Amino acid sequence: MALGCDTTTKVTAARLKSIKEKKFTFIGRYLNRLERMHDELTDAEVKRISDEGLYIVSLYENEGGTDPDYFTKAQGDSDAEDAVELASDLGQPRSTPIYFAVDTDMTTKQIKDKVVPYFQGVKSVLENSRKNPNGYKMGIYGSRAVCSYIRGTSPATERYTFIVDNKWQGTFDDWNLRQYNFNTTIGSGSGKITVDYVESSSHGGGGWKK
Repeated sequence: MALGCDTTTKVTAARLKSIKEKKFTFIGRYLNRLERMHDELTDAEVKRISDEGLYIVSLYENEGGTDPDYFTKAQGDSDAEDAVELASDLGQPRSTPIYFAVDTDMTTKQIKDKVVPYFQGVKSVLENSRKNPNGYKMGIYGSRAVCSYIRGTSPATERYTFIVDNKWQGTFDDWNLRQYNFNTTIGSGSGKITVDYVESSSHGGGGWKK
């Protein structure tokens, strides 16, 4: 299994050096900016990470992604269209995944009533060649319960799952990426950065570089 990380912080040259010292091979970064919570991925970062031989895993989480009421089909449509445009602008390669975040612990009822319609919206955009000409794939970031349920409603070849391995609900082991060791600080000085550790399974995580 490959070892990587994800971070809400812009990866500068100094921070990238700290990441490489940990032998991480990929970095999860956000396509979109969420005010007061995370920095968006930039062209300069893409080049910096790629030039050092590391892969990027694309995440998308809009404001409200921690609130169950955020998740509707209309919001899934909107988020997917935004994510596709951002990924394309950054030069993300064709047929690679974007992981859409459900960043809260959902009950089974909430998954059925809210998360399923949200991902139906996401999927409707990603399966539309006009709206998604690069063929980006649907990824799910969330609890084991969320990943398991949505994984069961989508073809196996078309999904990527990124589990949050904490005390949230669910049992699910057929994941692509697993997040653990949350909010760990590595490096020092200008190279100091807070990351979550992530490992990929034999299925691969869908990382990319330019």
